[in-house]
Amino acid sequence: MPRSRPPVRPRERRGRPDLSTFPVERLRDRLSSYIYGNITVLAVAIAVDPEAIRHGSAVLTVLATAVLTYLAHVLSHLVAHAVGDSGDDEEHRETFGAIVRDANPIATSGLIPAVLYAAAWVGWLPAPWAQTAAIVILVVRIGLVGVFLQRFSGRRPSFLGLWGGVVLAAVAFAIGLVKVVLTH
Repeated sequence: MPRSRPPVRPRERRGRPDLSTFPVERLRDRLSSYIYGNITVLAVAIAVDPEAIRHGSAVLTVLATAVLTYLAHVLSHLVAHAVGDSGDDEEHRETFGAIVRDANPIATSGLIPAVLYAAAWVGWLPAPWAQTAAIVILVVRIGLVGVFLQRFSGRRPSFLGLWGGVVLAAVAFAIGLVKVVLTH
């Protein structure tokens, strides 16, 4: 019975993966995680009460949302990757590692809002400013996806890519807003 080859590992360049050697499926998974994580945290940033920011509980809410969404994502992908599993332990370890790394953008999406909320908690920023800054930063992060897509696809960033990102950011904001209205 022929052994399946382990997934291709991207070459490293200054501690970061070289995107020219990054497998397309892994880029897709990572970009999906980036968008999903930012939209999920955006909904929390919209919903958080400025009073919760002043008392510090918003920091925990944002971090818990990011970490628990990350864990749910990793778990669901591990279960899904069991379909067609060859039983090869080396391949399983490589797949596990790739899933965990590719989901990192979900976990990191809550870092900037958490830092902003912590700054408001200790009194360095007014709570409404921290909340507005967190929302704007998350929307901008999502809005840059159009440019990233072009770059990852080997094309030069263009106005069309930027415009696509703006539309994506508007849709993501609408999703976050509707989620807050319907669930809170």
